[in-house]
Amino acid sequence: MTQIDFDPVFSAAIRNELDARVSAPSSAVPFWRRHLRLGAGIFAGASILIGGAAAAVGLLTMPGAEEVTELGASVVETATGTDAVQLGAVPDGATAILVSLTCLTPGTFTFDDGASIRCAMDDVGGRSGGGSYTLNLQPGQQSINITTTPESSWTVTATYVSERTTEWAVNANGETYGALNESGQPDLIAVVATNGNDGFVHAAELAHANGSEQAQTFTSPEQALEWQDSMVGKAVSVPVYENDGETRIGEFTIQY
Repeated sequence: MTQIDFDPVFSAAIRNELDARVSAPSSAVPFWRRHLRLGAGIFAGASILIGGAAAAVGLLTMPGAEEVTELGASVVETATGTDAVQLGAVPDGATAILVSLTCLTPGTFTFDDGASIRCAMDDVGGRSGGGSYTLNLQPGQQSINITTTPESSWTVTATYVSERTTEWAVNANGETYGALNESGQPDLIAVVATNGNDGFVHAAELAHANGSEQAQTFTSPEQALEWQDSMVGKAVSVPVYENDGETRIGEFTIQY
């Protein structure tokens, strides 16, 4: 199975309380319907939808996600090992680079900001053999780097894009719902349940399941580690609902 590891900025969207209180200091699919790894927990067979730097083309209508507009032609490059992809002049209005990576061999392929895609042998040549990621465009940047081992091969399609974060929607109960983004989290967070249904979990229930609620009581790294150790091997599930926050359609499971 392809494993997508997101940069710490977006991992912290889930574990911000823990990080702020005990570690002082980064992602579904969410966009790609893979497992999203955050800290000690793995979302087993389910994904959180995040509308930040890693917006997915297939989920652009999700409230709170990024609305992405392609600017100019795409650049396609195939390489083995670490290499840079030259993109040419930056179009007016570009704010990011949309990167679609296909794994030609097993390996871990890391983007400029530290996010990475990992492919196993079974992924190569299949639908799970890669993913898409949006990199923030840095001043003067006209290339991207893919870092991997010398024997790992890949193909990348890269396109300059502009991004705009959409607003969260509001249901009849006055609850906001949609994807996590740089503004924080809505009342109902978009997820993909273990049964494959797209739905939403209550933020408070997710905070209890993933440890954010407990982290508010931690006063030392030792307390955080003790809690993590106590959760090893456990699975915690929360209900998944339609956007009304009431009609149950599945479960979202965190496996520690």
